[in-house]
Amino acid sequence: MSKKLISLLLVLVMLVGVFASCRKPDDGDDEGNEGTDTPTCSHTYTNGCDTTCNKCNAVREVAPCADENGDDLCDICGTNLACEHEWESVCDTTCDKCGSTREVPHEYDNDCDTTCNLCNAERTVGEHKDGAEGVYDAVCDVCGATIEIPDILSPEANAYTYNDAVVTLASNWNPHTYQVADDSYPISYITTGLYGFFFNESFDGYVIKPEMAAADPVDVTEAIKASHPNFNIPESETSGYAYKIALNPNAKWATGETITADDYIYSMQQLLNPEYLNYRATEYYAQNFSIAGAEEYANQGQTLFLENALNAGYEVADLVKDTNGNYTTPDGAPVYIAVDRPLEDWLGGNSLADYVGAYGAGYFNMSKWDSLYALVDDEGLVVLNDSTLDMLVTTISTEAWGEDASNAPSYFYYSKTYGDFDWDNVGIFKSGEFEITLVLAKSLAGFDLFYNLTGNWLVYEDYYEAGKHTDANGVYFNDYNTTLELTNSYGPYKMTQFQSDKFMVFERNENWFGYTDGKHTYVHPEDGETYDMYQTSRIYCQVVPERITRKLMFLKGRLMGFGLGSEDFEEYRNSDRTYVSPSETVFFLILNGHKDMIAEREKAENFDQTKNDLETMTLLSFRKAMAVTFDKEAMCTAVSPADSGGYGLFGEAYIYDPVNGLRYRDTVQAKKALCEFYSVDVEGDFEGDLDAAVESITGYDPETAKELFGQAYTEAIEAGYITDTDNNGKSDQTIEIVYAISTDSNFMTKLLDYMNEKLSEVTSGTPFENKIKFVKSAPLNTEWSNKLKGGEVDTVLGGWTGSALNPYSCTDLYTNPSYQYDAKWFNAATITKTLTIDGEEVTLNLKQWSDALNGATVTVTVGEGDAAVEKSYNFGDGKADVEVRLEILAMIEVAILGTYDYIPMLQEGSMALLSHQVYYVIEEYNSVMGRGGMTYMRYNYDDAEWAAFVASQGGTLRY
Repeated sequence: MSKKLISLLLVLVMLVGVFASCRKPDDGDDEGNEGTDTPTCSHTYTNGCDTTCNKCNAVREVAPCADENGDDLCDICGTNLACEHEWESVCDTTCDKCGSTREVPHEYDNDCDTTCNLCNAERTVGEHKDGAEGVYDAVCDVCGATIEIPDILSPEANAYTYNDAVVTLASNWNPHTYQVADDSYPISYITTGLYGFFFNESFDGYVIKPEMAAADPVDVTEAIKASHPNFNIPESETSGYAYKIALNPNAKWATGETITADDYIYSMQQLLNPEYLNYRATEYYAQNFSIAGAEEYANQGQTLFLENALNAGYEVADLVKDTNGNYTTPDGAPVYIAVDRPLEDWLGGNSLADYVGAYGAGYFNMSKWDSLYALVDDEGLVVLNDSTLDMLVTTISTEAWGEDASNAPSYFYYSKTYGDFDWDNVGIFKSGEFEITLVLAKSLAGFDLFYNLTGNWLVYEDYYEAGKHTDANGVYFNDYNTTLELTNSYGPYKMTQFQSDKFMVFERNENWFGYTDGKHTYVHPEDGETYDMYQTSRIYCQVVPERITRKLMFLKGRLMGFGLGSEDFEEYRNSDRTYVSPSETVFFLILNGHKDMIAEREKAENFDQTKNDLETMTLLSFRKAMAVTFDKEAMCTAVSPADSGGYGLFGEAYIYDPVNGLRYRDTVQAKKALCEFYSVDVEGDFEGDLDAAVESITGYDPETAKELFGQAYTEAIEAGYITDTDNNGKSDQTIEIVYAISTDSNFMTKLLDYMNEKLSEVTSGTPFENKIKFVKSAPLNTEWSNKLKGGEVDTVLGGWTGSALNPYSCTDLYTNPSYQYDAKWFNAATITKTLTIDGEEVTLNLKQWSDALNGATVTVTVGEGDAAVEKSYNFGDGKADVEVRLEILAMIEVAILGTYDYIPMLQEGSMALLSHQVYYVIEEYNSVMGRGGMTYMRYNYDDAEWAAFVASQGGTLRY
């Protein structure tokens, strides 16, 4: 499961005022006015005491600064008279000597100019703009520069070219080594998985069919357990560990050679080769799909340092001491404290030293820190023993940091040394010319097995061997699939042209089995005709960095699609060629509840508690009021039209039953959860009609919000958070909610302006009228999430992406401190819930419910005294009925929403225009299949017909 934390940020052009240009002539005279002393510059100065023109640096004489108040500050300009100011440049705003500040605006020729005319400071500007009043002429409307539109391939009759553009072109599509998403672009065209996803006959779901395989996997666990004891299949297991896979005998390389079992074995052996340390090797042993022996073979001869929380998860009680008093794992491997080494699980990729260096005594006990840090080795680690453990626990055990000795294992690493390992002990072998047998280190079956076999690891031996080389230091590299000459295909397309950083071209691979096997066809759901899949005959992808250039290309018929930015929504949102595609991410307005940090912020010298307040924000009544202040759909319309309203912890895209494509939000349990959270009376107001009740939910209730803000005011007065010194029934303090931004943008301004406008409307007539507002933080770059988690800022629109086919696993994001936004002020282990399951009342805390739901066996003590007994629960996949699992999931959803730490706001989506040249066979978006992609795309025009149509429209199309 991918647990990537993301912030809702759209990068837009920042509008900057246009100032007149003024440059100082080389000789002090005006060019063309030789012999005159009249400059062309209309001088500007910061104030009456300023002697230097802000535009051209001309110097004038002024009277001395004056002071009559005895405070060393000039009465005219406010500068410090005790300092002879020094500025780094004409645009510098802070004196290098005394820190006095002045306002001096940079000056640019226009909005496209990146260099200040006064001091040459560089700035980042947006892309060129074209399209005033719907006229698209490839000339920038701001500065008049020509916007170059790249060429496309020559149009031909009976050719169907998918013209595409990317910001960054793939440079390494080697399936063993590629790392970034950009490099995966060619892989879907030139490869085919053992199994593939296809629409079912009614196009309302999907089926999984053999592709490079000839049939479904056959479970041979019992037979392999008996014949190959070296694979260590547990004696108690009878299925799920070993499979025979018959291979498609018609599969060929684009160069014509038949693909056999030998190709699969060679490719896996190269992928796992311990000399190569291939990046993608871990996909075959470090996740759910784990080939027996693969980890030991790939890492033989190495000593690896493993993060405890991501691997074994040892507690201190699990460890043993060696003869030197140092802790080891039960297997005798050394254990360390990660002092200056990243902790992906616990600290989001930061190190403890990063945090201590940034926050020091404000968060940590520093009394033993220097002693601990002095022991750091070259790996950023410190050997774990009783002394160093005490140093660690002392450092982290503070109220501000919120940890104690129980959290120490989250900072542990341990080493693992791999010995020699024979290939015969790796769980993949040839069992026929067109058959392989896979043996797994842990069981896998059903959908999860098929899902993990929709990819492939194949490489073409001749090219792979030719691509091998080492650098001067002996480090291995392989140029396979990085050039046209070393690229081979076994997918529906083959690469025929490639120029690095420029373009790549793919054409039909006539040796691909799918064009002749009669299985890659479908019956069109509208006209009933049978069509071949993959009508596209070639793909032309080129690098086009600027969005406006891509837009112009699209409007001139040179691109197949164009992703809309917020500035395009108003113009194209109602076009019949605009398609909205949802994602799994729900963005929440996450509210800071870190009371200790808020108290610290209020004690700061620059915080005036007579004018401002933060503590009221932690009141449940205040947070409930915020939850019903914003009309979610109206907000999307105004700020981000590609999105839709968000109402629950899980969005519309989450599938709880991937085999049948069933959505969690469509279940009775999920619908009841929303009604419970939003206090909808299903029986009383909707006569038991659950669907109608859910349909009524908007998340917007201004009258209730006003009542709750009034309640929050009363509670805040009683708690001493705010005052009302003049007894006018209004708060004396303003609550400024600091919104965490990574970078500033017009989108951020638009978003906060909208939220402040609606907040002002709802609080009108309440004690908080004009007293609550969102303000931007300084740009925090990648630290925005850490600042939010630490309570240093107060809110953000943030959410999680990934695991759309397993919503159960997402409960860990809200109950596991390693992932929680609110771990510093919400402990899921302190909240207990009781459900009746199979006639038994089961009481667990939220963390335990989540763990059990995700397959862990949770043991608790039930009863007291002599009647106390231990009971174990596991509600994982295959361990509990799906209805029970859904009931637990819905219960956790309501409980987490009830904290009001996460207020659902937006269901993320994207919006894109599709060319008139093509159409989707099915327009409704499917959570698994999308709209079918290249497999099902149909063309209204071939390339020659399309060129003629574009010309008939005057060269620019309307959408």
